[in-house]
Amino acid sequence: MDPVSLVVTALEEGAKAGLAGTATKLIADAYDTLKGLVVKLLHRNGAGEDTSRALVEQTNGTAADSQAALTAQLTAAGVDDPTLQAAQQLLDLLRASGTKYSINAPDAKGLLIGDHSTQHNTFN
Repeated sequence: MDPVSLVVTALEEGAKAGLAGTATKLIADAYDTLKGLVVKLLHRNGAGEDTSRALVEQTNGTAADSQAALTAQLTAAGVDDPTLQAAQQLLDLLRASGTKYSINAPDAKGLLIGDHSTQHNTFN
């Protein structure tokens, strides 16, 4: 998964866990940390702080327009290592807690989900 998709997925799934009431304090803290890093990243790239915060807050898995806007802003800004690590940590915490997360890959040509798998694709 590319860095931007990883961050957006982590934000979406963290928000869903919070809305569903399944987030532990550790997951909620990791989610808040990631949100803060993304807001700072977007703000450094020229987006207003209020705009950045609104984009992050609206990305809760329900609004496709806000997800696309956040993806575009993150692509333009580039994802730095601390943000990428925070996103991965949040997804790891969600996985360890048994929280399931969804993957939206409508344009995927070959998709492999799970650990320790091998896939060989031939595209003509």
